[in-house]
Amino acid sequence: MTVVVGFIPTPVGFAALDASLDEARRRGGPLIVVNVVRDGDEDDPRHASPEQLEMAQERLRSAPVRVDVRQVRAELGIAGVLLDIAETERADLLVIGIRREREHTRQFLGFTAQKLLVDAACDVLVV
Repeated sequence: MTVVVGFIPTPVGFAALDASLDEARRRGGPLIVVNVVRDGDEDDPRHASPEQLEMAQERLRSAPVRVDVRQVRAELGIAGVLLDIAETERADLLVIGIRREREHTRQFLGFTAQKLLVDAACDVLVV
């Protein structure tokens, strides 16, 4: 049973990575790790550098399931890319992390998280 995780190189992103590994292990894998790079916004801190992708791969090196780490350039929004990959890979679970440092509780979830929760054809785990 395939698990897809949207990965960003932050503490929240690594927490989502750990949770996705636990789920992939429990479900029998594989685990697909996706970092989305939006065209025209190369300085975005959510874009993983080669070193950060290597850190993620190292963290998953001893995983008992197949792991595929991808960095995808996209014109679509982050949600569109993750939804496409989850559908193409027939994912059973999509894992995302959300930032908790927002001042305004009425904006608990950002646009990307809301779109994934509403539009995903599979279960979504929010970390």
